[in-house]
Amino acid sequence: MRFPNTLFSRTSLTISGALLVFILFTGFMVFNYMLLPIGRQSAEDLAALMTLSAKTWVELPPSARQDFERELKKNHDLILQTSPPDTALKPLLIHSPYMLFLEEAISARLGQTLHVHQSPDKPNWYWVILPVADKTLCMVFDHDRIGAEPPRAALGILFGASLFILLTTLLVVRRITRPLKALSQSVERLGSGAPHQTLSEDGPEELASLARKFNQLSGEIAQLLENRTTLLGGISHDLRTPLSRLRISVELLQGKEDPALLQNMQQDLEEMDAIIGRTLELARMMQGDEIHTESHDLSALLQDFVTSYQQEGRQVALALDTACVVAVNRLILQRILGNLLDNAFHYAGGRDVEIRLRCDGKQAEICILDRGSGIPEEQLNKVLQPFYRLDPSRNRSTGGSGLGLAIVQQLVQLQGWNISVRNRASGGLAVCIEIPSLSRNY
Repeated sequence: MRFPNTLFSRTSLTISGALLVFILFTGFMVFNYMLLPIGRQSAEDLAALMTLSAKTWVELPPSARQDFERELKKNHDLILQTSPPDTALKPLLIHSPYMLFLEEAISARLGQTLHVHQSPDKPNWYWVILPVADKTLCMVFDHDRIGAEPPRAALGILFGASLFILLTTLLVVRRITRPLKALSQSVERLGSGAPHQTLSEDGPEELASLARKFNQLSGEIAQLLENRTTLLGGISHDLRTPLSRLRISVELLQGKEDPALLQNMQQDLEEMDAIIGRTLELARMMQGDEIHTESHDLSALLQDFVTSYQQEGRQVALALDTACVVAVNRLILQRILGNLLDNAFHYAGGRDVEIRLRCDGKQAEICILDRGSGIPEEQLNKVLQPFYRLDPSRNRSTGGSGLGLAIVQQLVQLQGWNISVRNRASGGLAVCIEIPSLSRNY
């Protein structure tokens, strides 16, 4: 039978093996250097007491011997008899280390080999026949006379401690492997495309941190998959309208020339090309490649940017704060501001558009303000999503492809900035970008 190849089983096996080695080594050391010396000394003491008592009894006058026997039984739990029992004694079936030590000690003291016997009718009583002078005496003692049994006590302690350590270890290993097993199952579900289930973020800090990072990663993957689906669906939906117009135009052109119709067809082709171009641009941004940044003065950048718009005949008001240095990629910032300004001009209805810069010691805020009709409050959080349009009809005159603000959102996230969209109290829309500043009064 093959042992399960799991972290729990392998860790448990390793700890159990180490614990077994520890028990064997500890038992060997305790038995040889603690229990055996204690048992040997205890047997020596009992042997000395028996031989001394037997010799004393022989030397006492007959009248004092009975009192001595009573004192010996009372104080030392030893019974001294002058004759063996009526039933024949039998040798010990099992010699414990203590009994072996006792036989060795008595034999050494009396100069001859002696043994400990058992009574057939009372197996808990032990007999030692002692030849002293010309007498043969019997020392009888109960098994309880031996008192405490260190070997059994030590073995019990070792077994109990080992069992406690083993159960505790298994509990700890299970607490560690359970989150890892849940993580493994979540990875399998994620790989198979099943909906992600958020992992519990409690427990030890290392495992909790791992769960948090996995939840964050799986959430980002789910968002990427959702964005991919949105991109594909948006392309399919947005290209269908100009393709339908082209199909109708081709049918109308059969057998005649119509310059206006040809111009509309050219516009449809340009619109499809723009949709595909912006979609590819957004897809590249979602890859999150590293972007190089440099320190720039925002006031100077915004002044140059607004000047280029004014040269095209579009009026943009500019309200600047004191000089503010930020770490940005110049081209990306221009791309963000260009998308926001184009969106503002489209919905401002010919009214003024303003760029406002505010800077403090922590961050710079760039706001694009228009005087359009604003956005319904319930849709403010949706306008940054790819292909989302306030007008679902996809009419060319009422809006773009729905990718302009989505591209802005992606660029802002890649830079680690913040973007907010809110309606102005006096009418119109305010889109603000927050950028961490390096210093003030540059």
